[in-house]
Amino acid sequence: MTLVDAAPPPSDARSAAPAWRNGPRWIAGILAALILAATAAVVGATYYYDGVPAPAPLPVSHPVVQVKDLPLPVSNAFVAAVDPDFYGSRNIAMSSSLLTRRYMVIASDTAGADAESSWRIRVMADKFEAEYGQPEILGFYLNDADYGSGAVGLVAAARTYFRKPAKQLTVAEAARLAVRLDPDRPDPKAGWARVLDTMVERGWLGSAERNKLTFPG
Repeated sequence: MTLVDAAPPPSDARSAAPAWRNGPRWIAGILAALILAATAAVVGATYYYDGVPAPAPLPVSHPVVQVKDLPLPVSNAFVAAVDPDFYGSRNIAMSSSLLTRRYMVIASDTAGADAESSWRIRVMADKFEAEYGQPEILGFYLNDADYGSGAVGLVAAARTYFRKPAKQLTVAEAARLAVRLDPDRPDPKAGWARVLDTMVERGWLGSAERNKLTFPG
C-alpha cells in the first residue's frame, strides 16, 4: 500500500455546506412569519377598533345635576367608591377608567356581570374619553346610575334617601349613596367607612373631618 492509497478521501465541501448555511434561512423564515402574524394582528385589532361605533351620552328625561354644582368632597365620595384611580393619567391606549367603562355599559344597555371588562366596552370607553373630560364623564355617570329603590340619577337618589336636593348633600350622605354604586357591594356601614378612608388616603378629605362624620340613617 502506498502513501497515496492510505490518504483519506477528500471531503465533499459542497455537501457539508448546507448544514450551517441553511440555519440563517430558517431563522429568516421564522422572523418573517412572526412579522406577518404581528401585522395581521395589528390590522385585525385596528379593524375591530374602527368597527366599534363611537358612543354618545345617553339621552335622559329625568332631572340631572351638574358636577360643578356639587361640593368637591361630595363628588369625590362617588369616585372613591367606584374608581379611586379615575383621576389618574391615562396615556396608554385601551387604558380607560373603570368609571367610564361602567357608564358605557349603561349608555349602551349592555347586559352581563363582566360587561365592563369586555373589549367592546373598553373600545367604547377609550373613544368616549377622547371626546369628553373627566368632570363631564363623572356627571354622565352620576346622573344615569341606578341607586336602587327606583332612584335613577343622583337627583332622584338624593330625594329618595335624604329628602333634599343633590346640591345639598353632605359628604357623609354622599358616601352613603356612593356605597350603592360600589362594584363590590359591601355592607352599608363598612362600605361607608371604606369610602371615607379612601378619600383620606387620596387627600380628598382631612382625617380630623373624617373622624367627625357619623353614618347617616
